[in-house]
Amino acid sequence: MPRKAPSQVRRDLPRAPSRWDSRAVIPGISGKSLAEIARLERHRYAPGAAQHALSHWRGVVHGPGPWVMYPRFFSDYPCCDPPWGGEHRRILEEFLAALPRRARRELSAVLAPLDARFLARTLRDPYAAPGDPWWRRRLESP
Repeated sequence: MPRKAPSQVRRDLPRAPSRWDSRAVIPGISGKSLAEIARLERHRYAPGAAQHALSHWRGVVHGPGPWVMYPRFFSDYPCCDPPWGGEHRRILEEFLAALPRRARRELSAVLAPLDARFLARTLRDPYAAPGDPWWRRRLESP
């Protein structure tokens, strides 16, 4: 019975994850800025947190339904569940606050059209607390 070549044996072994495996690519952001985002994710968040939050925010903004949209609550307890799809926009704000200037500018350029669409599709809540973030000062119920 022929033996396997050593290279074949090594190729069949399980591969340890590389440090490049956890990098999530955000379209419209340069490699240097992605490295800054990955550095921040390593220290404060899980790998891919920025891309995950951005994709969820994009899903909220481009959600189906009429042009004027209202938040969807994802649990049976709307008093405890934050509106507008959770805390994804807050995480993106934290990234903007912690990133260096160049990476912040690139991430805000990716977020700007999404935020503009969100503002166009939602209505201002005149009774919202003035200390709330801007995305929370939108109407929360029809």
